[in-house]
Amino acid sequence: SGVFMAEVGETSIYNPEFKDWSVPLGRRFRALRIWMVFEYFGTSGVRAYIQQAIDQASWLRSKIEETPELFEQPVQTKFGLVCVRSVKGEETTQNLAKHLSDLGYGIAPSKICGKDALRIALGAAATTQAHVEQLWKDMVAFAKQN
Repeated sequence: SGVFMAEVGETSIYNPEFKDWSVPLGRRFRALRIWMVFEYFGTSGVRAYIQQAIDQASWLRSKIEETPELFEQPVQTKFGLVCVRSVKGEETTQNLAKHLSDLGYGIAPSKICGKDALRIALGAAATTQAHVEQLWKDMVAFAKQN
């Protein structure tokens, strides 16, 4: 699990955690949620939605592989998740995470095998290929600057 899954303290502004107050995800409710998604989007719509996230992540993975002097993938992922870190070290990876967060990207810093890494989860409904390309440009610009 990543750093983003860490517990928050009792005196935190995030207490109480409203994420724990949702409708219980019992078998029947999960089935209802899935049924509603398929009813609204259809199987072809869900398939296209998932394929778009996979294609965006594959594109980003290929860009990372093309620039081994800047980035590395600590683990090979599938689907819409990309894990990446700077080859310049953990401090640069942490600074990259902060920089991308400041730009408004939803990047999740994490640790993989004890080293800092970024988890980039693609697949939001509003995420387009242009967003992923801009993310890549921002990552490269930061890496070349530092």
